[in-house]
Amino acid sequence: MSIERLFTNCLKKIPLKFIRYHYYRVEEFIKTVALEADAIDKRVLDIGSQDAPFRKYFTKAEYRTQDVCQNSQNSIDYLGDINEGLPAIADASFDYIICTQVLEHLKRPHVAFREFSRILKTGGKLFLTTHLCFEEHMIPYDYFRFTRYGLEFLGSDAELKLLHIAPHGGIFHLLGLILVTLPIKLFIKRDSFMYYAYLTVFSVPILLINMLILLLDLIDREKAMTLNYECVFKKSDATFRIKQIT
Repeated sequence: MSIERLFTNCLKKIPLKFIRYHYYRVEEFIKTVALEADAIDKRVLDIGSQDAPFRKYFTKAEYRTQDVCQNSQNSIDYLGDINEGLPAIADASFDYIICTQVLEHLKRPHVAFREFSRILKTGGKLFLTTHLCFEEHMIPYDYFRFTRYGLEFLGSDAELKLLHIAPHGGIFHLLGLILVTLPIKLFIKRDSFMYYAYLTVFSVPILLINMLILLLDLIDREKAMTLNYECVFKKSDATFRIKQIT
């Protein structure tokens, strides 16, 4: 068995919460979203869905997908670049939109928010996650990082009211990610033999570090330096005044 396969098999036995915390939080967020959105006669659009990993949570609603290119399963319903608008999707045609870990890769996030608003029915909701503190990835298609106030502004500018925003961990999760990945950044080529050897040999110390971080995270009450945010926006036909986020 190759070391890569050995490492992958080991990962499957460890709860996601203890290895990639913000991935875990995104998954939990969508599970919660599905409790509301997965209902008969509701339409859900997954923006930037790739292979649609969240399809499994929507068995009652009409679940549709969008991305810039077709996937290997040929399961993308709407092809197009939301930076340029999605004319194939009708106005006010969806009850809910999901957009996870996509916003930072869009050149024109303000255009995306206006498209979200256009596509949503009145009273419809946008469920979104995106990074605040994270390394550059999917290079060169990585453009922005978002504060809670920037997200609030993008929503209000598109007539979407921010109902909920929560950080995915605080500064200790950020420090833990830096500590665990520092040897890789400095000395080891990613996806090489040494990369998987390092992660396999040090898997137990890495797991213990991440478990400790979950406890230390309780100390950070403000969580102003978070890896990720989850947000819920609502489209309203009434004029509203956005309140300061507390």
